[in-house]
Amino acid sequence: MKEIGKRLEASHLYSAWATPITAAAPLNSDEPSDRILVHQIHPAKLATDACAAVLSLYFLWQGDLSLGVVAALVPPLIVSGLVLRFVDLEALKQSAIGVYVQRHMTPAMQLLRVGGFLIMAVSAWMHAPLAILAGLAVVASAWLKGATVT
Repeated sequence: MKEIGKRLEASHLYSAWATPITAAAPLNSDEPSDRILVHQIHPAKLATDACAAVLSLYFLWQGDLSLGVVAALVPPLIVSGLVLRFVDLEALKQSAIGVYVQRHMTPAMQLLRVGGFLIMAVSAWMHAPLAILAGLAVVASAWLKGATVT
């Protein structure tokens, strides 16, 4: 068990999450890009995105393209608008995961997440469960990019 703990401490992911909270600069409320980046890790946004993805994949698997697209886009857009409008994101930015996202969630990684979901969506439409898992792996690798950065 101690060996696992040592490996975790040596990993880049642990060091990114264990970074002192003071390492993050104050959230500039005048910068929409800061708010847009940080809102992606709000629990309501994460839960909505996950539920919308599962629901969308279900509809696409059933052959209902319109409901699949609506399920994928509408709930996340509504929750994004609500979080961006009403939630103070400063505390979230100062958290360990906030620091991690600011360091590693580049526009390229965000695009990779979208690409992974598109792989999942097309795979659901084509009834290819292994390809859905491959798309999920792409999304997970984009979220975990910091674990592989040297």
